[in-house]
Amino acid sequence: MGNKGSRDYHSSSENPGPSESRVETQFHVVPSHKRPQKFLHITDQYKTLDQVIAALREFGLESSNLILGIDFTKSNEWTGKHSFNRRSLHEIGNVPNPYEQAISIIGRTLSPFDEDNLIPCFGFGDASTHDHSVFSFFPDFRPCHGFEETLMRYREIVPHLRLAGPTSFAPIINMATNIVEKSGGQYHVLVIIADGQVTRSSDTQTGSFSPQEQGTIDAIVAASKFPLSIVLVGVGDGPWDAMQQFDDNIPSRVFDNFQFVNFTSIMSKNMSTSEKEAAFALAALMEIPFQYKATQELQLLGHAGKAPEVFPLPPPLPVIQHDTSMKAYPHSTSFQFQASQGTPHGPLSQQERSFESQEQVCPVCLTNPRDMAFGCGHT
Repeated sequence: MGNKGSRDYHSSSENPGPSESRVETQFHVVPSHKRPQKFLHITDQYKTLDQVIAALREFGLESSNLILGIDFTKSNEWTGKHSFNRRSLHEIGNVPNPYEQAISIIGRTLSPFDEDNLIPCFGFGDASTHDHSVFSFFPDFRPCHGFEETLMRYREIVPHLRLAGPTSFAPIINMATNIVEKSGGQYHVLVIIADGQVTRSSDTQTGSFSPQEQGTIDAIVAASKFPLSIVLVGVGDGPWDAMQQFDDNIPSRVFDNFQFVNFTSIMSKNMSTSEKEAAFALAALMEIPFQYKATQELQLLGHAGKAPEVFPLPPPLPVIQHDTSMKAYPHSTSFQFQASQGTPHGPLSQQERSFESQEQVCPVCLTNPRDMAFGCGHT
């Protein structure tokens, strides 16, 4: 970890001075003068995800449990105008959408640190949750088994959701805090993938916060009492100026537990795909070892705290109805044969054909053909 001495992990609302350079994400968690010098300006040193994984280990990350939150607010329908060829950011097709890309990269990077490979996954901002709750990806509230199932389940539920709003990150942060407490204080990383900033109405006075902003700030402050890191991944066109400065408006916390990374900016750079993936993974996760170390030194690990009881909603009814109907079409070779020939009840729907097409691609890397004998084409 470089400097093994004690560091000041407490957050501050002060703006960094000119001597405190920032990494490419233009957002910092631990001030640069308080972290090992060899960890500065390292975004160009790593060309592959394996190198990023090795770097995370080198800088002290031992283990991590993942929690995933996905933004299903209505703005996803138009914030891909420039960055996703005028398509909805949640569009399911032959090309992985930004959410799928981010899930895949984060998953491949952090899965080596996740011992049980169980990932609680939640959606928020749709017509069933708005800004006051989250829904579980599964009706029985179980976690996904690895990022392969996470991606598959995401593709299954997206066509049946009604996007809504407004945007607040408080419900998913409170949900994650509750999970950490119930785990007995194990270290977790909450990855929120979202297309927009927290809702701020035009009548919100300067110097004041909207209810969604205040709720999000309160949730981040409360979460700092637990061994939980929060990474917000911004997809789509933005704007992201408010999120890049969001940390400066958060009052003092037990440790600086929040980071924003602009996915679109990094993935639009003139680099190879592997280099862009490595750059994004590093930008999103480079503060995690320091935050993990902070939870150790502040004796937050193993500390349950007093998180409020939070209960997720089940998936929206159309998702559950789809799950029930799909039981007649098990994911097997017989179903794949039916997909090419049609079913006794008529031609396959567009969604069923889309599902059959997705089955031919590795759900981990989203690019390699699936090995039909072993179930995955990822190497």
